[in-house]
Amino acid sequence: MPSDSSTKKLFIGLGIAALYFIITALPAPDGLTPVGKKAIAMMLAAVLVWVFEVIPIAVSSILFTLLPVVAGIIPLPKVMAHFATPTVFFVFAMFCISIAFQNSGLNRRVVLWTSLRSRGNPSRLLFFLMMVSALLSTFLADIPVVAMMLPVAVLLLEKNRCEPGASPFGKAVMLGLPIACLIGGVGTPAGSAMNMLTIGLLQDTAKVHISFFEWMAIGMPMVLILTPVAWWAVIKVFPPEMDRLAGMELVEREYAELGPVTGREKLFFVILLINFILWCTDKIHGLPLPVVAVIGGSLFVLPRIQLIDWERDKCRIGWDILMLIGASNALGMIIWEQGGASWIANACLGDISDLPLAGVIAAISIFTIVIHLLIPVNTAIVAVLLPALAALAGTMGVNPAVLAIPMGFSVSAALLLPLDPVPLVTYPAGYYKMFDMFKPGCLISVVWVVVMTLIMFAIAVPLGLL
Repeated sequence: MPSDSSTKKLFIGLGIAALYFIITALPAPDGLTPVGKKAIAMMLAAVLVWVFEVIPIAVSSILFTLLPVVAGIIPLPKVMAHFATPTVFFVFAMFCISIAFQNSGLNRRVVLWTSLRSRGNPSRLLFFLMMVSALLSTFLADIPVVAMMLPVAVLLLEKNRCEPGASPFGKAVMLGLPIACLIGGVGTPAGSAMNMLTIGLLQDTAKVHISFFEWMAIGMPMVLILTPVAWWAVIKVFPPEMDRLAGMELVEREYAELGPVTGREKLFFVILLINFILWCTDKIHGLPLPVVAVIGGSLFVLPRIQLIDWERDKCRIGWDILMLIGASNALGMIIWEQGGASWIANACLGDISDLPLAGVIAAISIFTIVIHLLIPVNTAIVAVLLPALAALAGTMGVNPAVLAIPMGFSVSAALLLPLDPVPLVTYPAGYYKMFDMFKPGCLISVVWVVVMTLIMFAIAVPLGLL
């Protein structure tokens, strides 16, 4: 017998289908073709299906890649070309690197070493945990970084009798870790799938290429400025209730038991370093970033290296995420090609084009942060907004990257409520409630918008974007 939840999802799915047919049956508004209206309706239906998880993400992603063909919006070869974006292959390589990092054992060493740097001071512990989490998240997926930090954090909280839901320090630690990872994720293209989706769609729609180094030149200052700000905000809102931490002797013992750095740890570091150098020099050697990343990620499965056991580890690859990225890219490109992007830009963003450029950048950042509360699916936000911003940049006469990069950064600023998968890693531990994130998150978001705007002007000129 069907469960109540499955029945509810069935009715939601039928409602979404009805909404699609109603929109397509209505007359097209001025400036939008009937096919463009269909493309927007298809994207809206996809976003709603993803938000409500009517069917599994991977299945719905493949389905909404092919439905535009059924609707007569685009031919099959073209939509498949959009689905097989290089971004999918780059993100696949990032999953491989994250898995190899955990399998090497280096992750445990980093977490324990970081905890020991605090010397028993709770505020200092949070600072080091957040800084290391942010820096690791610049080249590793955010969720594995939070997951690897979590056990040691929980151990110390339990040893210090930090009661879930009541301990201010427990709230600070469990909020600080995901916030730091979200900030760190913007540091390089490797830090978040959204970064590469932004770069890929910018290349496809506006023919503007942003290199690994160019993104990092803007992203790393953001990370280095915002992470200490985030630490300060979290520790001020939730000050530790103790002066010294108990349980540090357990951390010292575990760290001592690790012994010297192993060959597997050294091997991972060397391969990652080679990858990083090749990523930063893509304009010199001429190899596309996804190609270099996949070759580098494949090294971990080679005999005698085997930092990834494929049969054991293949289930840890985020296949749903890869399908979602491909579908989002395909739908975003369909909206662009059918004129839907320019219509969205004029209808929703046209009023901000009269603002000074700094005001436009700030407005885009604010809009992206707020819209995440309504549409907590980052790929959908990027797929809808980036083509629209590329069209808006054309009417303003500015480089599309100047508008697209702030959006690509700010889509990671899911700091107001724990709706993103990253804070949901620590939320089930019970140390904080849903709205505990809002107060520090609101302050960090305001600083984010200001810093984002200032850095864009400071760095964009030397990079030739302005």
